[in-house]
Amino acid sequence: MRKTDEWYELAAGEIPKLMVDKLAPFGFRRDGDAYFYDEDLLAGSFRLHIKVDKNGDVSTLLMDTESEEPYVLHLVENAQGAFVGEVRAAYWAVLERIGASCGEHGSFHGQYVEELLQYVQNTYGDELEYPWKDLDAAVIRSHLSQKWYAVFMKVHPSKIGIGGSQPIRIMNLHGTAEQVAALVDGERYFPGWHMNRKYWYTICLDGSIPMPELRQRIDESFVLAQPKKRR
Repeated sequence: MRKTDEWYELAAGEIPKLMVDKLAPFGFRRDGDAYFYDEDLLAGSFRLHIKVDKNGDVSTLLMDTESEEPYVLHLVENAQGAFVGEVRAAYWAVLERIGASCGEHGSFHGQYVEELLQYVQNTYGDELEYPWKDLDAAVIRSHLSQKWYAVFMKVHPSKIGIGGSQPIRIMNLHGTAEQVAALVDGERYFPGWHMNRKYWYTICLDGSIPMPELRQRIDESFVLAQPKKRR
């Protein structure tokens, strides 16, 4: 995050690339070459201003409505305490909502995920789809068979048996019964969440699996999604 005057520019990966045609329907207003959005936080104690410039860069300005001064503690990593934590959570909740509604890939963004999705598009010609109203769940479907070979979800870490209090992004992939049994270790590979655990497994989209290995898993899952005569 970079400071420009009183505005703070979000770093790459903190929010997905926003689609211009989705900004106005969400509530952004256009002013010159930029788009602006405002929202009250914590019962009006703060006013969050968001700017998307002509290059697609996103900046924020959080104002304390009582003092009429910018508030920045939510951006300080080592700033602790219940109040600043509440402000920080409210701030990121708005950005998450904008990313999910207006982003190119909704809730699933960041360099790691973007690299994976680019690989899938370049290799198989398939893209992320949101088949449900829930923007915290998406799939990649083979255009050849119409079958899923990757399922993306945002879940509480306890759902896959790990610690933590904040939601995490996961991906379910298809494997043979033998592959799944050999891969699942409870550390990097987990039993398939919300899927048939005999043939699906789950990974966290946190970079814990190197990209070359992840591409291999995607390839294997893609093959299993094809009609048998194509395998």
